[in-house]
Amino acid sequence: MILRNCSLLSELVEGYTHTSADILIEGGEIKGIYPCGELKTENNCEMDMNNQYVLPGLFDMHVHLTLSAEDTLIDSNKTPIQLALDGYKFALDSLKRGFTTLRDVGASNRAVIGIRDSINNNKLIGPNIFASGRIITPTESGNEFFKGMYLEVDKPDDMVGAVRNVIKDGADFIKLMGTGAIMNPGGVPGQTICFDEEYKAIVKAAEFKNTYVAVHCHGTEAIKSAIKAGCRTIEHASIMDDEAIEMLENSETYIVPTLSAVTTLLRDLPLSSKHMKAKAEAILNKTLEGVTKAYKKRLKIGFGTDQGVTGLYHGDNGKEFELRQQLTNMDNIDLIKQATINSAEIMGVDERLGSIKVGKIADLISVEGNPLKDISVLRNGVTNVIKTGVLVK
Repeated sequence: MILRNCSLLSELVEGYTHTSADILIEGGEIKGIYPCGELKTENNCEMDMNNQYVLPGLFDMHVHLTLSAEDTLIDSNKTPIQLALDGYKFALDSLKRGFTTLRDVGASNRAVIGIRDSINNNKLIGPNIFASGRIITPTESGNEFFKGMYLEVDKPDDMVGAVRNVIKDGADFIKLMGTGAIMNPGGVPGQTICFDEEYKAIVKAAEFKNTYVAVHCHGTEAIKSAIKAGCRTIEHASIMDDEAIEMLENSETYIVPTLSAVTTLLRDLPLSSKHMKAKAEAILNKTLEGVTKAYKKRLKIGFGTDQGVTGLYHGDNGKEFELRQQLTNMDNIDLIKQATINSAEIMGVDERLGSIKVGKIADLISVEGNPLKDISVLRNGVTNVIKTGVLVK
């Protein structure tokens, strides 16, 4: 396949300096990047991009493919087959909107692991999926609300056993609950629920299995504990004081804000989800303040949304671009890098994904309009999606 007359963003391209190109794709990889018109070859599949911008496929580092964005009580009572079928459909919804890599940070049973395996074994067409499987959590009121999604354990030794169990299930990384949750009826978002010894045990066990820990944290003290223990990512990172941000500057821990979630949960919600609105209201301003400070400090920030929670429909992942721009005044190029290069580096897959470079996997999208001038084109203007060299939209 040859993509002719591509406009490029230099910040997302490696080993090529022009702002337009013809791109040669073979065997699912980028085989060459050439000045427009210089590539002379007979190729049965050529696409004229008409100077549309071509970007690396987008990342969403925080999704829940077994949640439907509807009533969570309904989701929690689905059969394993329903969860898998719905989850695959949701993965395709995001793929067709340009998100070629999804990191699922908590799913019921082994549904998403099964979807991932079927895609990796070429039985299904879909995005790259990195899955945590079940979420490891201490005993907390309301955990029963997410039956099948939580693995409830206490004490450091039991945390080690839990890591081994989810890795045995097929998890790519470990997801831990470090504070109460907005969605959990019994959760208090800023409240720490793990001891430091539990953090250390779970990180050590994960590293022993050559993987990392992503930790759900709304509160600043839990964030500090997670940084000290060596967790790779802080999910949500809702309340961060100056000390926490300074600790992030001097660590290899990264934040994955989810402004889509905290803003969407402020709306009128299904009866079973009414408890979420008050919690979201309580942390919104502090969330925006902390994320803005982190951005101004030039911290490496990942791109996540929380698609699947109540009101966040799969496929509308691009709303997060608009919210980060509007609410924290982030520059467009920084937003695009968060959803490409940054996320690939944070996840440790940047050798194959995240930028346009000869030898990397051909996960590419094109957009109608200039994303440097109008970030909304990444939400509503994706015209083509290429996954591992195959046109899927």
